[in-house]
Amino acid sequence: MNFYLLIPLSIIIIFFIPIKLQGRFSFNVAEMSGAIGIFFYRIKLSHQLIWFENKKIYTRKEDEIISKELEFNSKEMIFMQMLFGEIKDKTRLKEISIFYNLGVEDAFTSAMLGGTINVLLMSMLGVIKNAKPTATLGIYDTISYNRQVCQFAVKAVMSISLFDVVYSLFRSVILTKRATNQKGAK
Repeated sequence: MNFYLLIPLSIIIIFFIPIKLQGRFSFNVAEMSGAIGIFFYRIKLSHQLIWFENKKIYTRKEDEIISKELEFNSKEMIFMQMLFGEIKDKTRLKEISIFYNLGVEDAFTSAMLGGTINVLLMSMLGVIKNAKPTATLGIYDTISYNRQVCQFAVKAVMSISLFDVVYSLFRSVILTKRATNQKGAK
């Protein structure tokens, strides 16, 4: 047997076998701040703190002191929008869990608001379930009757092949350059 054939076989396996990614997003609406994390088989790839002020997004990596300011129409945001559009159809969704903690210091209003949010989230998850029928979906709510709080968190587990990620990155760069060139021409 020729052992050199193991090299192309391992390359094919690395490129086309799906990898498991986990994304976590949490947001505190009262403080307009949150955190985003991306994990590869439970190994932290990226974790950033985000907050909104004056129609701008500020991000900071957890271990850095310097923060970065992003505008909604900046080149980075256009790139993220293009990348999300490219990767959206290529991923296989395994699980989505939505967690929220809600309270408005009044028990009746908190319960009614929690029920309304549950109905809206169930409708949204129903649409996702129709598009991705094998996904596991869940809502986990906590209603705080005696204090004012509004926190949301989302945990998503997806799988995608490395080839699809690289292809989406290249295509997103090209589409971002086209979009910024068209903006500059106008």
